[in-house]
This record gives sequence, C-alpha cells and structure tokens, in this order.
Amino acid sequence: MSALTMRNSTARRNPFIYGDIVKRPQFVNREKEVRDLVRDAGDGQKVFLLSPRRFGKSSLVGVAFEELRKRAIHTAVIPVSSYASYSQFLEKFAERVLKAGGPWQKVKDWAGHFLRQVTPQAKVDLATGDISISLGRGADFDPGPVAPEVFAVAGELARKGGFRMAICLDEFQQISAFDGQSVEAALRDAIQRQRGVGYVFAGSQPSLMNEMLGAKRPFHKAGPVYFLDKIPKAEWEAFILEQFGKRGRTVVPAALDHLLSTADLIPYDVQRIAHELWDYAELAGKKTLEEEDVRAVVEQLKQSQSDYYERLWEQLSRRQRAVLQALAIRGTSAIYSQAVRNEYGLGPSSSVQKALYALDEQDILDQYKGSPFFVDPIFSVWIRSIG
Repeated sequence: MSALTMRNSTARRNPFIYGDIVKRPQFVNREKEVRDLVRDAGDGQKVFLLSPRRFGKSSLVGVAFEELRKRAIHTAVIPVSSYASYSQFLEKFAERVLKAGGPWQKVKDWAGHFLRQVTPQAKVDLATGDISISLGRGADFDPGPVAPEVFAVAGELARKGGFRMAICLDEFQQISAFDGQSVEAALRDAIQRQRGVGYVFAGSQPSLMNEMLGAKRPFHKAGPVYFLDKIPKAEWEAFILEQFGKRGRTVVPAALDHLLSTADLIPYDVQRIAHELWDYAELAGKKTLEEEDVRAVVEQLKQSQSDYYERLWEQLSRRQRAVLQALAIRGTSAIYSQAVRNEYGLGPSSSVQKALYALDEQDILDQYKGSPFFVDPIFSVWIRSIG
C-alpha cells in the first residue's frame, strides 16, 4: 500500500465509535473525571462510579486504566454481568487478577500456592502464566467458603510483587444476584485490608447501586461516589465539527442542534448518529450537511429498528404505552400535570409513577437527575411517528 493510499484510508476512517469501548483520541471531554479516577484508583481508593447505560462509563474506565498502566499500575476489568453464577464470578475474578499481576515469573510462587490452596481444578502454564480455574459445579457446591481467599488475591499479589493494582468491577450491581448480601460482605471485608489496590465499582443502574450503598449494606461509606453526567453540548459540537472538518465538511448549526437534541446528549447515541451521518456524507459526497441530512439519517436508524420497536410496543400495557407517548411528545416536565394526564388518559399520579417504575425495570426508561428519559432516544422518535 502506498503512502498516499494509507493517508486516504486513514482520512476516510469513520471517527465516531459506538457499541465499543471508545479510546483516545475519539474520547470526548471527561478530563476531570479521568483525572479523579486515575488519582483515586491509583492511590488505592475504593470508588463507586454510577451512571445510566450508554453514558460512556466503560470508556471512561478504559481511558483511566490506560493512564494507570503508563504509571506501572497493574489493572484488571471484571465484567460482573457476564457471569451466570457466584462460582463463575469468583473463577474469573481470580483468573483476571492473577493475569494482571504479571510478569508471571515475579508472582508465580505465591500464585501457585494460592491455586493449590483454593482448588485442585486449576490449570497453570508455569512458563507463561496462562491460568484456567474451576472451583466446582453442581447445586451442592457452595463457593462461599473460598470467596474470602479469592477476594484477597489482589492484595497479596500487590504486596508480594511490590506493585500497585487497580481493579474495576463493571456492572457491579449485578453482584447482588449471586448470593444475597453475603458476597458484598465478603468482598468489603477483603478490600478494606488492601491499601495497595484501588477498586472502581461501576454500575449502570444507579437506583440499585444506591440501594447497595445504603446504611444497612456492607458498602455503606466504603468510598467516594461519582455520578457520571452527560457531556455538555458545546463539547460535542466542537468534537463533531472537528472530525467532519478533517474531511473538508461543514455541519450547519441547525443540523448539529437536531443531532444532539435527538440523541438527548447521550454519548452512545451522539456517536451513533454522527457515525451514520459520516457514512451518509461519504456515500453522497456532500460537503455541507444540513438539518434535513440529519433527519434522513435518523429516519434510517428508526426504520432499521422498527420491527424491534413494534414488538417491544406490543408487549407493553395500555398505560405504559400512554406514558411513553406523553414523554415522547410532551416531555418529562409535563408528565404529572393534570392536563397531560387527562389528554393521554394516564390516571392519577400514582398510576403514572407505577408505569414509570415498570418501564425503568424493563430498561426502556432510566432516571437522570430525578427525571425519566428514554434509554434509546430513537425509540422516542419511533413513538412520535406513530402518535
């Protein structure tokens, strides 16, 4: 490939990323959050990071952990929601932490001792440190007794290896599904002894995370709590204009406004619409993108998901549909007003609250600063189109 071809290929690459971890330089703003997370996790703090889904929580952790690795701090990310049982969670916790504790030659003596102590079903390549752990299967197996030793692994590795570690438990709220509060108690007891290990407990269901941090739960006052806000409109405008400008393209103010208002400033959806707009411009060879171009892209996204939205809609109760229509058309500020409740047949405020709670449970709505919003803002576009 010639140098010219390589430059053209790089220039044409879509710079807007969604559905994956966003890395620099596509990572937008969040500089203060990155600094705070790097500082606290690097200092051995236990941090709780709360945000609704699609707000870029995992990408924030990824960028912060990349910075920590540059500072010789070992990192591990453990996606709690990926595991079906307490046993599997403990297995993967141990595997990922042991692998992150390398180089293997430095920690293999202590790691080998741990593996022999915890389970006879561990496979270890003593040359490379490749580890596979099976604690046990079957309804009769109780992983509780080995949990304290598994959760102590990071602290022992850091102490024996003479380094610091940072561990993220992503979708941490899912841990409550494994073994009630006993898993929380075992984990809290272990981590409070680990001064050389920082933890980020990241959760995308703030209401559940807040319950876990309540006064009667093990993690009450265990560390600072951060709530991830939306990225300000001005930051998105600057990023989008810069990326399109690299291809000699202009996005007019009305088009930018429509893109950001449709996406509701939700990072995933800003990136998604901008990604599709980039491809649309490339195919059409357009140099100036107007509001109607953004509308065309949003319409394409809506049409591509229409079958899914229709199936979802059919599963909802009459009142739930009416509440979603009121939210999509009239907005969140009016949802409890007498006029809107009468217009859409929502019934008393208690019925509205009950419907909102059910829609939150189904992951259709979430809460941001006390107000409901659509987790998928394109769904609200679809609802307005059938209203």
